[in-house]
Amino acid sequence: MEPNPPRAKTARQHEGADAASAVETHKPTRPPGRFDVPVSALAPLFRARLPRIHRCRIDFDLEVSARPTARVLGGYYRSRRLVRIYAVDRDEGRRPLEELFDTFLHEVAHHLEYTEPESFSARACGRVPGRMHSRLFWRILGELKYRWICIQDRPADAETR
Repeated sequence: MEPNPPRAKTARQHEGADAASAVETHKPTRPPGRFDVPVSALAPLFRARLPRIHRCRIDFDLEVSARPTARVLGGYYRSRRLVRIYAVDRDEGRRPLEELFDTFLHEVAHHLEYTEPESFSARACGRVPGRMHSRLFWRILGELKYRWICIQDRPADAETR
């Protein structure tokens, strides 16, 4: 009895084999989790949230950078009134949305400390040379975070009333 000659694979079998090998070679670097908001959408999202927490009397520019950093999460540039957030950690990849928003509030607190201390019961900026964070800064940041937490606890329909 003669062995069966090898049969040619159909186009469908080739596609299936190619798809299987593609799946095997492309493995995610981290397990799938919650939806990550695109970096380009972070600034509009954060800007939309801020007026629900505090309406700034003096505007600022907001830049969300995709440049990976090792330790720096953000910065406030007083002379330019610029808030900058770094969305990507060099080792861990994309930072979680909650961490990015927390960094945003931190940098906005610096802006508010310089531009409207009177909104937080202070006569002037509390910045002490050589120190990055004053008592006034911590009061402002605490207030912003408290207001954000209070908004999270309210039912969604309560915000539209």
